[in-house]
Amino acid sequence: MRFVKKILRLIPSLVLVVLLFPAKAQINSPFSRYGLGNEVYNSQNATSQALGGLTAAYTSSMNGTFGQSLNFNNPASYGSLYMTTFDLGVNLTSNSLRRQTPVAEFNSNYFAPNYLAVGLPIDKVKKMGMAFGLRPITQINYSVVELKSLPSGDTIVNNYIGQGGLNQAFIGFGKSWKKFSIGVNTGYNFGKKKIENIKSFIYNSDSTSFYQSQSSTNTLFGGAFVQVGILGDLTLKTVTHKVPTDKTEYTLSYGATATLGQNLSGKQDILRSTGSFTVGTENPLDTVSLSLNNAGRIKIPGMYTAGITLHKKQVSNSGIYDQWVIGLQYDRSNWQNNYSFYGQQDQLSNAYMVRLGAQFCPNALDYENYWSTVTYRAGFNTGRDYINIDQNGLKVTNFTFGVGLPIRKYRSYDYQFSLLNLAFQFGKRGSNLNSYQENFFQFTFGYSLSDIWFNKRKYD
Repeated sequence: MRFVKKILRLIPSLVLVVLLFPAKAQINSPFSRYGLGNEVYNSQNATSQALGGLTAAYTSSMNGTFGQSLNFNNPASYGSLYMTTFDLGVNLTSNSLRRQTPVAEFNSNYFAPNYLAVGLPIDKVKKMGMAFGLRPITQINYSVVELKSLPSGDTIVNNYIGQGGLNQAFIGFGKSWKKFSIGVNTGYNFGKKKIENIKSFIYNSDSTSFYQSQSSTNTLFGGAFVQVGILGDLTLKTVTHKVPTDKTEYTLSYGATATLGQNLSGKQDILRSTGSFTVGTENPLDTVSLSLNNAGRIKIPGMYTAGITLHKKQVSNSGIYDQWVIGLQYDRSNWQNNYSFYGQQDQLSNAYMVRLGAQFCPNALDYENYWSTVTYRAGFNTGRDYINIDQNGLKVTNFTFGVGLPIRKYRSYDYQFSLLNLAFQFGKRGSNLNSYQENFFQFTFGYSLSDIWFNKRKYD
């Protein structure tokens, strides 16, 4: 009964986030026309986002002695879960897109959920844990108007509209030994891609009036995915202190993940019609053609990460925490020849990213000095985006920083820990070689609540 009551407490938050996920994110980015849309900037927990996106060699001690955040990007980390954890993140993003020829600028701001995850220790003695959750992977949302002048003096107006994206519902399991962990994530990737082209004609006063034409293709797709991960530690040096139980360890952590390539199943509706189509109003007059439930496949490539982190770990009877961490990671996915949408390839390239991150916590055990218990983070990443809009490749450069703020407890005997993980990112996509350049800024608010839920009591 106690287990059921704890689960019921989570339902309001779960329902809230599930309702928020389908909300349209008004990114209005022409880049999202290609592939499966814009990748959500660092679709990771707020801790990793502030570290430049480090996830492969992420360990639980990065959060000090104050609860934990869930590293759902490497399931091998689940084996080190020692408390039930509810982790939620939301993003506020601002984009500025500039076109060189002709010169133009487009701005958009939007608020959207980033992730929802719940982690549970299955057996803390055998170091087995699990996690499940929901997160967006890509976003499609744009509205682009193209004007073409004809020799007759008439003008053709094309309005290209797109909506959708790819989301992921996942569940994973991890097992840890003393110095090594393995894990697997699986679940369901699902989404939609709706593309419309509304064509209008602007005529001279002596021309005949014609209706607009609409071309609409709406595709729903989904399929199971599998991701495997490893995580390990190597103790490089141990320094003992006056108290026998106190020591400092310098540790090298390593990790890697592999997400297998997928063939998603799709159902596609194709509509061609004429009528009057304006913003918020559609008055179709005649359906030229309608084809429903066309089956097809969407092929997406595998994705791979590998990384290392160097830790200075402080160990005592009061707790264990990382005083400082420095990490490096490499990501890779081959989209150029391993992506197709209903048999059609797109303007994509092989993507890669190099990530560098660091964090520092002065003293997580100095409870009298709050700012000594705060974890300070910074990071940097650079690489190439998978979208290749003009065949010159899109270089991505991103700077990150953030903090992990423990929330003070009102009762010292309470085993509930709360963390606010804040992450800030700003960067650029594209360079002088590209027709378009995008500057972006993102703020992520992460809330992590850890508790000893579901533990069997010795006394009742």
